[in-house]
Amino acid sequence: MALVIGMAVMAILILAVAPSIGTIMRREREQELIFRGKQYARAIAIFQKHFGRFPTDLKELRENQPRSIRKLWKDPMCNCLDWQPINPNTPDAVGGGARPPGIPGLPAGSSGPTAVGGPAGPHPSPTPGVFDHGEETKNVGPIIGVRSKVHQEALMEWRGQKYYDEWRFIMGDADRDTAMNPSLPRPPGFPGAPAPPRGR
Repeated sequence: MALVIGMAVMAILILAVAPSIGTIMRREREQELIFRGKQYARAIAIFQKHFGRFPTDLKELRENQPRSIRKLWKDPMCNCLDWQPINPNTPDAVGGGARPPGIPGLPAGSSGPTAVGGPAGPHPSPTPGVFDHGEETKNVGPIIGVRSKVHQEALMEWRGQKYYDEWRFIMGDADRDTAMNPSLPRPPGFPGAPAPPRGR
């Protein structure tokens, strides 16, 4: 009888503690997402310095010699390598998280990714890229940063954004909340980049 009572008490304690353990683990994954996203942003800056251009595939960061990144980090929110590349002169390259209305994949009058599909349920789901029409996202052009494809509300805000796919890690900008390096070149289309000279 004592053994049965003890097992019942243990089961109750486990049920009570399990949600808090899940929350702690999710917070750790969120911190890891920020860490890994910044690793990619720094690696892109190193790649641009080495080769005088931006990568067109994240694999170039590791495969081209000298390497710009130690390893290709997985997105911890899906435990996958399916990052969304960020290209210059696209809405993703503009800071703030909101996408202007009229972008394919967003309902008319919506202001950003939070309008796509509403709040996420318990299972995170990837959101379509800026130019998606329900097809697999294919990168075109140079890559200046990455973001997660997981559209799920986070436990914490990062730079005022509550959804993982709104957390953008862009070369020269990912560390501005800690130690922004003003000497890093800004790619065309990136906020703060010098405007191209106008012809007279």
